[in-house]
Amino acid sequence: MELGATVGPDRPVVFIVQPVPEAALTELRSVATVTMFPAVDRVISRAELIAGIEASQFLWALGEVPVDAGIIDAAVNLRLIAIMEITSRAVDISAATARGIPVTTLQNMEAVTTSTAEHTLGLLLALARRLPDAERQLREGRWAQYQSMSLLGTRLSGSVLGIVGLGSVGRKLAARARACEMTVIYTDRERLDPLTEGRLDVAWRDVDAIFREADFLALTPTLTTSSRGLASAERLATMKRSAYLINTSRGLVVDERALAGLLRSGGIAGAALDVYEVEPPIAGGGPIQELLDLPNVILTPHLGTATLESRTEMARTVADTIVDAIAGRRPADVINPEVFGEAAVVPSERLA
Repeated sequence: MELGATVGPDRPVVFIVQPVPEAALTELRSVATVTMFPAVDRVISRAELIAGIEASQFLWALGEVPVDAGIIDAAVNLRLIAIMEITSRAVDISAATARGIPVTTLQNMEAVTTSTAEHTLGLLLALARRLPDAERQLREGRWAQYQSMSLLGTRLSGSVLGIVGLGSVGRKLAARARACEMTVIYTDRERLDPLTEGRLDVAWRDVDAIFREADFLALTPTLTTSSRGLASAERLATMKRSAYLINTSRGLVVDERALAGLLRSGGIAGAALDVYEVEPPIAGGGPIQELLDLPNVILTPHLGTATLESRTEMARTVADTIVDAIAGRRPADVINPEVFGEAAVVPSERLA
């Protein structure tokens, strides 16, 4: 374990379940002892987690590390669980509420959405210009001459980008795509008003039409009960054979096996995925083997927010929340306000 500030009798202890940017911890270290699990190549074990929090007052949770009722009960002095995610399925909120422990989540959307939109555009560009194929050819020593018909990609200018889910990520992606002279169409649960559509320079399509029309289809919706399985086998089969699909939302939005079959048969030109139906720390999580075996799919390990800038902003928000709690101030973004005697928050449709 990495130990932060010097331990003293009056210093509260904060336990962080995986490494976060050090630049975000300066103020927190000035008021608390910060203990951080140091490994970046494996998930903290249950025994290590219990050992880390049993003497801690504050738990900094992230990365889908399971924090169940047994773990919460092991931390007899726990005063706050601060989650560095917008939504967490890994923390037992009910168990924390039963103990009277406030739980906060990350609501600094700008820190999350800018990098995710940029990663989505990066995957789109890599697909369009066949960058993995080109690099592989170089590394394998197969570049013999300039050839006018070798590694032909697709020009973004004049292509149609379909965006499913025009929230913060979708809108930022749309702006970047328009800078590439793409035509942008979108679908969402509700259509925007004409003035907003004009300002964003986007055109509405219903969900089935957008699958048929898009040259590049970017999936950026929040995972809800209505978006789960949205990219079904039936809808995927209506895409152009020349089309590309990019998913930086959540894996459960796409029928992965249907997508793999479509890619294998040439039903679409390619795909890029950053998220999967099952992900670590669940055993076996990640791309299914059918996707790993295909040359026309780009696979990245859930890197949407993986920029130093975004992760630092996210961590600073969590650190500020804990500093407020240490100072006796009510932390912001509490998702179980009933522990303060307030009305419970209406459950969100958001699943992840």
